Order: sequence, then structure tokens, then C-alpha cells
Amino acid sequence: MLTKYFRPNGIHFIAPAGTSEFAKRWTLEPGDIVSFKHRGFMFGSKKPKIPTLYRLRSDLTWDDVLLRWKDQVTFPQGKYT
Repeated sequence: MLTKYFRPNGIHFIAPAGTSEFAKRWTLEPGDIVSFKHRGFMFGSKKPKIPTLYRLRSDLTWDDVLLRWKDQVTFPQGKYT
């Protein structure tokens, strides 16, 4: 199950369910708020690397998400020669 998701900063991405248990337990509808795991963000596009869904957040509304949102500034790592 691949579904398109949106972040408060306007970035959208596609993510599968993290486990088969997640896919069996919840049927996601448009407008549902989910938590996802990732392995960092791509520097140019700011999309999450290898995102997987792991929790449905029925305790939050979209307004709560927008109030808590903090856009992080990332810097490239490594040495420049």
C-alpha cells in the first residue's frame, strides 16, 4: 500500500506501511495524520529518505501539527577540498 503524504512545509512524498501489522490494522483515509520513520532528509528536495509509516495519530488534528511544526535547517556534511 503506497500512499502520498504531505508535510506542513508543502513537501509531499510516497510511503509504504512500515509493517504488515500496520497495513492489517488500519485502513488510511485522506486527511488521516500518521507518524513515519525515515533515515534523514535529502538535501536538495527535503524529502525523507526511505520513509515508512508506523503509527496512525488519531489524537492530533492538522491544526495541532501546524502549531508544533519546526522547519529544521540542515547543512551538508563532509570535507570540501
